[in-house]
Amino acid sequence: MVLHCDQNDGPVTRAAKRALETGNAQHILIWIQEDSENTVKNLLEKACCERTTRKDAHDHTVDWYFETVNRLHSAYHGTHNLNISTKTPEEKAIILLVERACESGNFEDLSPVIPDAFNGEMRQYFDDVMKMRNFDRKNSAAGRVYVSAFVNFITFVYHLHSGSHERNRSFTGREK
Repeated sequence: MVLHCDQNDGPVTRAAKRALETGNAQHILIWIQEDSENTVKNLLEKACCERTTRKDAHDHTVDWYFETVNRLHSAYHGTHNLNISTKTPEEKAIILLVERACESGNFEDLSPVIPDAFNGEMRQYFDDVMKMRNFDRKNSAAGRVYVSAFVNFITFVYHLHSGSHERNRSFTGREK
């Protein structure tokens, strides 16, 4: 089954865009390591200033901001990162499908990719993510716990869908 991926950017890029649009770094800090917070805050401030003063010019600072955010996120989550630009079309589709299900809170949105034998385990992952998604938006540490659960859930769904769940059990941190 091939899923249709109709968006070019994933959750990390959208969070980085929200941070840039609002000037509020809290949107993106949950996606990167704590020790990189000042780097991102400083770069976001420069990018916001540059966007304000150079509305018509191509903005290299903004480009650098997005590249840095994606690089830091990828370094933090390793191969399990949600940097859409580095993913296959199938991985992109899974990321976006799981993201939509988590946003809507509707587990049934995932039924196209869940093998029936894993429905219970999938439901547990989903419930874990749902419990964590309403974290205090001013608390980056709580946000990082949510992002970690979210990334693990996407990874698990992808491996179930691709049929590689048995050989990749350690990938998600869960045991049978």
